[in-house]
Formats: sequence, structure tokens, C-alpha cells
Amino acid sequence: ETVAEMDLLHSQFPHLTTAKSVIGTTGQGRTIWGMKISDNPGTQEAEPEVLFDGMIHAREIMTVEVILHYMRYLCENYGTDPVVTFLVDNRQIWFIPLLNVDGFVYNEQTSPNGGGMWRKNRRNNGSGCYGVDNNRNFTYQWTGSGSSPDPCSETYRGPSAGSEPENVAIMNFINAHNFVTWQSYHSVAGMVLFPWGYTTGHTQDDGLFRQI
Repeated sequence: ETVAEMDLLHSQFPHLTTAKSVIGTTGQGRTIWGMKISDNPGTQEAEPEVLFDGMIHAREIMTVEVILHYMRYLCENYGTDPVVTFLVDNRQIWFIPLLNVDGFVYNEQTSPNGGGMWRKNRRNNGSGCYGVDNNRNFTYQWTGSGSSPDPCSETYRGPSAGSEPENVAIMNFINAHNFVTWQSYHSVAGMVLFPWGYTTGHTQDDGLFRQI
């Protein structure tokens, strides 16, 4: 359904969207899709690039809906809403609505009527426990607080830093671009988190983060 909505949006607004593109492949071989919205979507312009992603945790399904809604909101209000028009004209806006596809599919398979609470991806850890928390697998400060070395833990950080194909996909994608902001959507907590996550210390951009 997510892929179908991306295809539909592109068919309705081909002048504002790229066709969906392959960001990478999951551990079980599923495609991770992305799409750009801009006034010249097929051209790499000298405009700031921004990124939105969702569903790094498989049970946080509202994040997909939020991103798909925002994509459609930008397209449907372009040319009439001045803020939307400014953003689309002056930014290259990338969206990856569904990063942890395997975990999402697992929830659909095990709880077809909804309510699936699987969080991690579906790596076979070889110990009877499955899954790595993709949000704890990034290479920077990989062993920081808030992650676990236990393969059965909900916050298992993986066998090594950046071991998961989903993380490799988004890291490679980010390194191939020049994103000025990256907003990764979660649900439940009702918070806006900004760096750093591994320490209570502040970044040099702390004032800007708080202003945003």
C-alpha cells in the first residue's frame, strides 16, 4: 500500500515528484524506496537537501502515515499555499517512508488485524532470538548508552557497528547527498529529540536545534 501510494502520487504530480527510487535492500531482500519532491525533481539543483524517514521501528506504523500525508500535502498545496510553495521551490525534499520493511511485514503476518508490536528488523541472531534495533546500529557512538549487547533485547545494537543492510542503505544514501536536516519519525513518546543521543552534553549547534 505504501508503494502504491508513492506510485499514485508520482502519477498525479509528475512535475513535483521523482518516480520512487531504490535506496537499498533489507536483510530479507525487500526494497527500501525513496522519493524526492521539488519544483525540478529530476534535477540536482543548488538547493538545500532535506530528508524525512519513518518506520525504523516496525511497530511505529503511524510514522509511515505521517510521511505519506506530508508528501501528498506538499503536492496538493503547491502553488496555492505560500509556505508549501516556498519549500518545494527552494528545497530538495527526500522521503523514505518505510525503512524497516522486514519488521513491518512480520507484524502484518503475525497480526493481520493490527496491533503487532515487533520493533526490530528480522536478523536471525542464531540464538533463538531475532532482530537488531536499527536505531541502535548506526556507527557513531555505537556502544553508547541506551543500547544492549543482548541479542534478545528490544534495543540490541547488532553484532557490529553498521552491520544491518537497512542502516548501510540509509548511511550510503546520506553520504551521497548533502542533507542540511534529517528528521526521522517515531511515535508514542510525544517528544522532539535532537543530538546528542549518547550523552547529555550539547552540540555546537544546540542553540539552532532548540530554535528549530
